[in-house]
Amino acid sequence: MCIYKIIIMGCDIHFYVEKWSDEKTTNGPSDIKDVRDSNLSTILKLKREHRWISADTWIEEYDDWTNYDNAFYRGRNYALFAKLADVRNDGSIEPLDDPRGVPENASYAYRHAVNQMGRDGHSHSYFTLDELLNSGVDWTLFSNFASTIEKMKKVDPDPSNVRCVFFFDN
Repeated sequence: MCIYKIIIMGCDIHFYVEKWSDEKTTNGPSDIKDVRDSNLSTILKLKREHRWISADTWIEEYDDWTNYDNAFYRGRNYALFAKLADVRNDGSIEPLDDPRGVPENASYAYRHAVNQMGRDGHSHSYFTLDELLNSGVDWTLFSNFASTIEKMKKVDPDPSNVRCVFFFDN
């Protein structure tokens, strides 16, 4: 007698929120260059350049940084994954866009998360809040994601200054 065992792996999203800001300090993992530039702008009384910084709440845990307990979105909704990046799509959902990759100007915190995941991370992408709000999608159809959109709206009054950056792992 032969018994076959089928193992179906789950897929998870690693979801982060960034804001376009000239704030001098950031929360979570930080790049020494960014720290240096912030310190120089303080010492020289200069306005800090705008850049994408993490809007997530990070904690240091086990000698590394995590936002897991405080993430804007935590869930496993394959319909949402299909809508955002054509991940786990059976062809029945029209994705907003193909995965766009890691933004060149991504925050250091997000790049740190991407590097920590290494090759296990895939389908990297991002959308501004403005893009999500103007997509014509009824986000209430994707459980818990409508509340994520509402939380993102609180980051900055201008939705073009807020974006989600994300990737998946199996």
